[in-house]
Amino acid sequence: MLAPVKKMRRRYTSDGFRTVNVKRRLRLACFILGAVCCALAIPMLVMLAVRDNAHLAEWWTRNIQAGWEKAVGTMTDIMPFSVLEFFIVIGILLGCYLIARLFIDLCTAKFKRIITGALALAVGGCYLLNLYILSMGFGYYRYPMPIPQSSTAYDNAGAIEAIEYFLDDYNYLANTLERDGNGCVVCPYSFSELAELMRAEYERLDDPYFSEYTPKAKPVVNSWYLSDMLITGVTFLPFGEATLNVDAPPSVVTLTTAHELAHAKGVQREGDANLLARYILLTSDNGYLRYCGYYGAFNNFLSALLLTGDYKSYNKLGASVSPLVSKERAYAREYWNSQPDIIGSIAEFFNNLYLQSNGVQNGTGSYDDGNKSEVIIPTDPETGEPEKDPETGEVIRIINYSQIQKMFFWIYENG
Repeated sequence: MLAPVKKMRRRYTSDGFRTVNVKRRLRLACFILGAVCCALAIPMLVMLAVRDNAHLAEWWTRNIQAGWEKAVGTMTDIMPFSVLEFFIVIGILLGCYLIARLFIDLCTAKFKRIITGALALAVGGCYLLNLYILSMGFGYYRYPMPIPQSSTAYDNAGAIEAIEYFLDDYNYLANTLERDGNGCVVCPYSFSELAELMRAEYERLDDPYFSEYTPKAKPVVNSWYLSDMLITGVTFLPFGEATLNVDAPPSVVTLTTAHELAHAKGVQREGDANLLARYILLTSDNGYLRYCGYYGAFNNFLSALLLTGDYKSYNKLGASVSPLVSKERAYAREYWNSQPDIIGSIAEFFNNLYLQSNGVQNGTGSYDDGNKSEVIIPTDPETGEPEKDPETGEVIRIINYSQIQKMFFWIYENG
C-alpha cells in the first residue's frame, strides 16, 4: 500500500499560474548573509579594539599596511584613471538603482527581498570597513613622526635673520615664475610630470618610519564635486591611491599632492602630513616646488616674531612679501568662497566626524597641529606681575616654537 502523498500549498499569481515556493530559499539566504556579516564584524571589532596601542600601530603600519599598499598600488598604478573615482561613480549608479528597487519592493510588499538586500549591503559595508582599517586605520595611533627640527633657542634677532633668508628666496621665485591671468603661478609641468616629480622627491626619505612604496598621484576627472565639498585631495589606501582635485588653484594642487603622498607614506595624522609635505617642498632643489612650500608655510614661520613680541618687524617683513603672492591668495580665497557653503559645511562635518572616530580629538583642527606654538611669561608669585630680565628690564618670555618653525630653523642651519 502506497504512503499518502503530502500536498504542498502553493501561492498563485494573478494569471492563475503557480509560483515557485521560495520561502525556504529566502530564509537560507538571510541566514547565510547574516552569518557572513557577523564573521566579517569579528576581525573589524578586534582591529578597532587593539589599534590604539602605539607599538602595535607602528608595527602594523610598517608591515601590514605598507605591504598592502605596495601590492595593491603597484596594480592600480598601471591604470591611467582613478580607481577610487571609478568606484564612486559605480556606487552612485548602484545607489540610484537600489533606491528605485526599494521603492518598488515597498509598493509590492516584498519585505523579504528588502531584508535580504539590507543584509547584502551590510556584508559589503563590513568588507570595506575591514579593508579600510587594515590599510589605513592604524596609522593615526603611531609614534610621533620624525622630522628634522632645530633645537636652537633663537632670540628675536636670530629669528629675523632666518626669516629674511627665506624671504629673499620666496620673493625671487614669486617674481620670476610665470603666472596666468588670475595671478597664479603656472605649474611648468603636466600633471603626470608633476606626479612623477613629487614621487621622486619623496624617495629622498630614508627613515624606516616612512613606507618604502610611493604611489603616483592621479587626477580626479570630476574634480568639480571635490571643489563643491572644499576638498583638495583624497588618499584611499585600500586602492593604494592618492587622488587630487585638479580644479583647485595651481599652487594648492602642488601642496595637496605633497600632502596626499605623505598619507601614502604612512603618515595619517593631518598635522603630520602637512608638516612632511612642507618639508619635502622647502628642501627641494626645484624652484617651483620651493615656491609652493613657501606659499603654504611662510606665514606660519613669519609668525615666530609674534612670539617674541616684535610686532613692528612682523608687519615690516610681512609687507615685504611680493604683492604677486597677495594677488594669488586673493584669487584662491575667491575661488573657495564661490563654492556652495552648505555642501562644504556638510563635507567638513563628516570629515571632522571621521577624524574623531580615528582618535583625533580635535578633528579637522588637527590640520594645524604642526603650527602650535607657546609663549610662557613667568610671574612673580607675590605680586603676580610678569618677571623681568634684571639686565635689560624686558619681560621674560619663554618661547616654544611650533614644529614648522623649528623645521624652518633647521633648514636655515643646514641650507
